[in-house]
Parts: sequence; C-alpha cells; structure tokens
Amino acid sequence: MNKTWWLGALLLLTAGSAILLPQLAELESSLRQDRGAVETFSEDSNIVLDDTNLVDAIGSLPLTLTIGSVGWENGVLSLDLMVTGNDHEPEELYRNMAKAVAFAIQDTSNVDQLLLRVVAEDKWTQTRRLLLAGDIRRREWSGELQKELLNTGNRPLSEHLKSSFRISESDLWQNQFISP
Repeated sequence: MNKTWWLGALLLLTAGSAILLPQLAELESSLRQDRGAVETFSEDSNIVLDDTNLVDAIGSLPLTLTIGSVGWENGVLSLDLMVTGNDHEPEELYRNMAKAVAFAIQDTSNVDQLLLRVVAEDKWTQTRRLLLAGDIRRREWSGELQKELLNTGNRPLSEHLKSSFRISESDLWQNQFISP
C-alpha cells in the first residue's frame, strides 16, 4: 500500500508540473512586458537565411545602392554594394552599409558574419574598384556600433567603429570621399 501511495503521488506531481510549468512561463513573460522589459530579438521573428530565400530577402532590402553580388555559405553572407557615378555622399554609403548590417545581424538568426564591400563601378570602362570593405561578426556587433555607423553622416568613420567592424578604406575612398 505504501509503494502504491508513493507511485500515485509521484504521478500526480508529474502531471501537475506538466500543466503548471507552461502557465508559469507565460506569467513570467507577461510580468516582463508589464515592467517594459520585452525581448527585442526573438528567434520567431528572425529570417533563417538559406539558398531558397536569399534572393528574395536581399532583394527586399531598402537600399539606394545597387547590389553587385551576393554569396551565402556556412553562416557567412557576402554582399557587394555598387556605387556608380559621382553623386554619392559618404552618408548615403554609410546608411546603406548600416541597413545591410541590420539585415544580416538583426533580421536573420543564422548569419554569423557579413563580408560587406562597397565597390565603385565605372560604366564606361566596365572596371570595378574597392572603396570600403567590412567584416562584421555577430558576436562583436552592438546596437551602439550600429547606431554610430548610421549616424556618422559625411564625417570619416571613427577608429573604434573601423576596428570593431573591421572596416578598411581604400586609397580611392580616401581621395574621393574623405579628403577636403
């Protein structure tokens, strides 16, 4: 009789736990929401980038620069943004870079690294020259760095931002966009 009682109590405790634990999780989530602390990045809302949705996902980005090429392999997204003509300001290029970084890091759940290049293309000679290149990694990304890139305007990038996002500037960039 004693063993039966313990077995029944154990089964009742197990069933009660299975019913109560999900309700406690919902209660905790609603308490955080009441206090104003809500998750900003949820796995449910993030895109899982793969070969089947790569073109659509990248094509939907609100960029003012043309996309030159895109690559996707093992969590690494490669993206070339093309600059044609002379009517671009650094602020526009930085904003396009920031949008690409936001997509890769904030909007997806499986991009670990973004290899981003800004390339000048001469339509007449069909030549391409590198202006900027960045190697942005999810584990080193922060909202502050993202905001700094977005708000740099027409000023040169800070050394902190360049080192954190591993941004390198070509001589052409320096001569065309940074020099007074």
